[in-house]
Amino acid sequence: MECYACDREATQRCSRCGNAYCSEHGGDPDAPGGQALCAECLDPVSATPSGTVFRASLFALLGTSVLALWLLVRPPALPGESSKALAPPPTSSPNAPAETTAPTAAPGATAGATPAEATPPPTAPPAAPPPLQYVMQQGDTVSGVAAAHGIRYLDLLAFNNLSEDDATLLRPGDVILVPQ
Repeated sequence: MECYACDREATQRCSRCGNAYCSEHGGDPDAPGGQALCAECLDPVSATPSGTVFRASLFALLGTSVLALWLLVRPPALPGESSKALAPPPTSSPNAPAETTAPTAAPGATAGATPAEATPPPTAPPAAPPPLQYVMQQGDTVSGVAAAHGIRYLDLLAFNNLSEDDATLLRPGDVILVPQ
C-alpha cells in the first residue's frame, strides 16, 4: 500500500477519509492527543464550512434578524389581552349597497313635499359607555390593571395619553380611565 501524497510505503489509514499515508503525511496516533488522520484531514482549511453551508448560515441569520425585528415592532398579544377592546363601533361600509327604491311620501304628507322632508332622519349609533375611572392602589401596575380589565397594556396607555415612561410615574391614588 502506497501513501496518497508520496511514493513511500503507507503505515496507517486515515480514520476519517480512508486515505493510506506514511509517517510524514499524517498524525501519529501514539502521540498525546494524536489521531489517526492524514495531513489533508488535519489541515485547518478542511475544517472551514463549504460555500453552501456558509450561505445557508447567512440566510438563516438574516431570517432570524428580520423575525426579531418584526417581533420588536409588533409584539404578539399575551393571554387575556384583546386588541378589540378599543375598537370603534362598526359603521356602514362605503361598499355597502345603496338603497335602490325611491322613497315614498309618508301618509299625511303633502303632495309638494320633497323626499328629504318625507323620510325620517337617520338615527345616531348608540353611544359608547363612559370609561371607568380606576384609582391606582398600592402595588398596582398599568399592565396589571389592563390585564384585569381584559385590554392590552399599550391600548390602556394610549387611551390615557401616557407613554411607557409615564406609566412608571403613576402612584397610589392616581386615577386612570379604563375603556369599557
